[in-house]
Amino acid sequence: MVSLFMVFIIFGSLLPAMLSVQQSLQVKKERVSAFETLHEAAREIHSTGALRGRRSVNGIVYSWEMADSLCVDYADFRGQQERLCSE
Repeated sequence: MVSLFMVFIIFGSLLPAMLSVQQSLQVKKERVSAFETLHEAAREIHSTGALRGRRSVNGIVYSWEMADSLCVDYADFRGQQERLCSE
């Protein structure tokens, strides 16, 4: 009975930490894809002169547009809109 209680304590404390790390890694993966999209957009602007475009990575659509600066918009895994612009 004591060992079962210890298993519940260990997994009860590790599970929230593991979920937090997993969410943090997902956010970082999405930001890396957004930066890659900025790079691809800059190459596309230079080669074709296009001022907007889209790219899909792992089911997430990254939309880029060149206005005052080059920006990428996407919805993260929580469904919140994110915007990343080059400086």
